[in-house]
Amino acid sequence: MSDPLYVREEDPVILNGTIDGAGGLQMLHGSDSLVDYDQKLYAEHSDLGVPTGIIRIKLMDFSAGGHGWQITAVHDPGSGSVTWSRSSDHAYYDFGPMTSELAVDITATSNASPPDSNSRTIHVKTTPIDAQPDRPRR
Repeated sequence: MSDPLYVREEDPVILNGTIDGAGGLQMLHGSDSLVDYDQKLYAEHSDLGVPTGIIRIKLMDFSAGGHGWQITAVHDPGSGSVTWSRSSDHAYYDFGPMTSELAVDITATSNASPPDSNSRTIHVKTTPIDAQPDRPRR
């Protein structure tokens, strides 16, 4: 099992989509693919040091295979499904500090005729900056 991808002091945290060689949806942060991190993203931010702090995670629409792909996402914090908001070119959600990972179900739908669809589940966790950075991150 791989360690999660840790990002620090980014707001918003931006993930880009791509279709891999096998035709599957993959999410990228910069040049890092979440497939190399067991589909896990941990975002640390100083704004999350208070219970009311939030950071935004954006899932960007993308182009691949000559088609545009629109992203939608849903997660369940334990109280029922929550559909992420949409802007013109991305889906987004504002997260507060978390104590455990949250599964996010992502779907990319192409503008091909007929449309194609790919799904991927990633796991996110948003936390304050660790006051004890020498402590193991788990």
